[in-house]
Amino acid sequence: MIKKIYELLSKRQQKRGIRIVFVVLLRALLDFAGIAALIPVILAVLGPDRNRGTMLVLCGAVLLFVVLKNGLVMLLARVQSRFLLDIYQDFSRRMFVNYYRRGLLFLKGASSLQLGHEVNYVCYTFSLCVLAPVFRLLSDSVLILLMVSALVVWEPLAGLLLCVVFLPLTGGYIGLVRKRLRHYGTEEQEARRKQLRTVVEAFRGFAELEVAHAFHASTVSFDRGMENITRNRLRMEICQLFPQFLSEIAMVCGLALLVGVGRGNLGLVGGVFAVAAFRLLPAIRNLLNSWNMLQNASHTLEIVAEGIVDVSQKEIAAAVPFTFEQGIELRGVSFAFPDGYMLFQDLNLNIRRGECVGIRGASGSGKSTLFNLMLGFLEPVGGEIRIDGRLLTNTNREEWYKLAGYVPQEIFVAEGTLATNIALGQLQVDYEKVMHVLEQVQLKEWAEHLPQGLDTPLGEFGSRLSGGQKQRIGIARALYKQAEVLFFDEATSALDHQTEQEINHALQMLSRQRRELTLVIIAHRESSLAFCDWIFDLNSGNIY
Repeated sequence: MIKKIYELLSKRQQKRGIRIVFVVLLRALLDFAGIAALIPVILAVLGPDRNRGTMLVLCGAVLLFVVLKNGLVMLLARVQSRFLLDIYQDFSRRMFVNYYRRGLLFLKGASSLQLGHEVNYVCYTFSLCVLAPVFRLLSDSVLILLMVSALVVWEPLAGLLLCVVFLPLTGGYIGLVRKRLRHYGTEEQEARRKQLRTVVEAFRGFAELEVAHAFHASTVSFDRGMENITRNRLRMEICQLFPQFLSEIAMVCGLALLVGVGRGNLGLVGGVFAVAAFRLLPAIRNLLNSWNMLQNASHTLEIVAEGIVDVSQKEIAAAVPFTFEQGIELRGVSFAFPDGYMLFQDLNLNIRRGECVGIRGASGSGKSTLFNLMLGFLEPVGGEIRIDGRLLTNTNREEWYKLAGYVPQEIFVAEGTLATNIALGQLQVDYEKVMHVLEQVQLKEWAEHLPQGLDTPLGEFGSRLSGGQKQRIGIARALYKQAEVLFFDEATSALDHQTEQEINHALQMLSRQRRELTLVIIAHRESSLAFCDWIFDLNSGNIY
């Protein structure tokens, strides 16, 4: 496991991690020094010559040392925590970016809730419940080794008795619960993921669940999830109580053996044994509890290892901007899904700059897939797509996006204001430009009557917008970025007839006002394609 963790880290993190190991070792040495500093006080109190003044001075010196030592330990603990949180931040961001870059097919085939859970919760668990316990195991192991070694050197019998009592109990405990802890951790991870899905789906599907009187099914699923989480947590609590129970048993057995077979000044030896055990007991408890936590969270190692792998493998080259003076050309394009199903073959199409082109076809004929190919979201299995004669690939599509605008059937509305949604992804918003494009899509008057104008929040997923307003915002977003090509994917199919006519009229006016703007429109209804220069029928392959 340590090797796998080390391999996940970058070169810089590996070097920093080695320094953190030295920090952990220094903390263990300081903790040992804190215990060793008490021994002179014990010897002075239990020794034959008891001078009260000397003992008070000695206690004062030990107190000062303990204060300084703990101040340094706190500083070192902060350095260690900073490293762990930096790992969490880096891994979470890498997983988020890599999942996004795996593309449309991956995101459509995965659960967004599960991916979100892995990006946030799993990376956090890996950092604080896998990495942190590894460091604690190292620290406590070193501390225990130093204390036992020192005790063996000073009083061999007492040190050997500690080993005889603690080692069998610790080994037996680890052998008993190791597999169970991993199983409990995996079960709890799955239960929490399902619980999150149940809650989010219930809130999103409120209307349908309410009308169908189906919310009880959600509550049943929720209750089952809570039972699973509670059951696993109770099992974990029992496992975490065992170390305290075992360490106390070992302490009593050790004292009994010391009294039974010990020689010499048992009071002095017992006092030193008690001081050692006073720090040894929590060290052993921490060691076993850290091991428990590590086993319980070990399943996150595989998830993180798979999630942070960069699968994009983008070519490192200077970005060459696309031009759009000629048009889009599809040459013998074929596409098949991963399961082998061939959607279309040998498709040829030439869309010239400034044209308004319609694409129609029956449901399932591949209209949206064709859009995704022209946008570069998907790669053809055969043929090629060229923009102004330049081949569109996975490595240069981001330059192509600078010229393209996309209005899907379901408009993405981020949780933010009207202005930030139109200037999507821009850190600085040009309010004059926003108002200008709103005027172009006939939303200016509506925006001026909003309570906070352009700074009015649109609600979660645009809950405060009508379907027609969402579509116009999608068009305004493309106009704001000054797109030269606008892809319109069945964006009016879910709208009423009047709203559909208004959107079509807005597109027609845009086509007239901006002769250089290229429009590619997918629609079921002939009325939505009536103003197009020509229409491509995907089923027959004919142009009308």
